[in-house]
Amino acid sequence: MSNPILLTFLIGVFGGLGSVARVFLMRWQGVMPFGLFLTNGLAALLIAYFHSGYLVQDYLIIATVGLAGGLSTFSGISQAGFDFYHRGRIAQMLLTIATNIVFPLLLLTLVFWLA
Repeated sequence: MSNPILLTFLIGVFGGLGSVARVFLMRWQGVMPFGLFLTNGLAALLIAYFHSGYLVQDYLIIATVGLAGGLSTFSGISQAGFDFYHRGRIAQMLLTIATNIVFPLLLLTLVFWLA
């Protein structure tokens, strides 16, 4: 793709789609923020899948930076961790932070191993 304006526009569009999907998925709450685990895990799966294929560089950027970047959320991990800390639930805070780091990495490894 030779048009950097179009590339930037498409990254924004796919980032918006990922963000909207994140809003709906993060509604799944329970004792732990399961929606947060799901969004970050799904983003990791998408990134691994896109990198294991044969996408042209521009499409790879649109898919990973736009879609997966909009879907994943570091701020959500921080907010959930702070919320648990504020309520005195230190074990849940540590589990949330650890799970959101380890789970996506395991999914990335699994997809790269299978590909």
